[in-house]
Amino acid sequence: MIQAVIFDVDGTLMDTNYLHVEAWARAFMTVNNPVPRSEIHYQIGKGSDLMLGALLREELHQQANELHSQIFGELKHHGCPLPGAKELIKTLSLQGLEIWLATSAKSEELEHHVQALEAKDKLAGLVSSDDVDNAKPAPDIFQQTLERAGRSPQESIVVGDTIWDIQSAQGCGLQTVAVLTGGAFSRQELQEAGAIAVYKGCAELLESGFPNAIGTKK
Repeated sequence: MIQAVIFDVDGTLMDTNYLHVEAWARAFMTVNNPVPRSEIHYQIGKGSDLMLGALLREELHQQANELHSQIFGELKHHGCPLPGAKELIKTLSLQGLEIWLATSAKSEELEHHVQALEAKDKLAGLVSSDDVDNAKPAPDIFQQTLERAGRSPQESIVVGDTIWDIQSAQGCGLQTVAVLTGGAFSRQELQEAGAIAVYKGCAELLESGFPNAIGTKK
């Protein structure tokens, strides 16, 4: 029986993926290495080191990372909870389920997200990229979450929006339910990566009776 639900944040609970894309695009232009936003979007959800490694020369990584943090800091207030996200968290909390956030987002971003989601008093805990050596798609973030929660993979489930979430969860034996609100991956891509079910977003996930109805939606 599921006792803990582990949520990714950007693109899953918060409509912020496109803000990250814009922040990275502006950062890359500033360092004279423009990257198409479509390529950046595909990489969102990875740890920044891995994303930068796929898109940019190493000597520009630190400058681009600092610029992204600065620009996203200016844009993040345009981010808002995705439809059904606040209601899903509230409902799961009332059902007595433990709710964890496990995200590649930086810790300074999370305060805004938690406040926007009205989730502060509903969370069992959160793990960010600052808490582990290796960010997604490495399994470290989810493994750390399981250890802090004192839960087994069989008692827990991940909700995410990217193939990086799915790969990370698989690395420590967790199953993933995916949502399409991140925008970078199709239903087929998420299913082929290993998602056990794919929903349009948190609102549809809530309506499904999650987590009791896991696997009934394809």
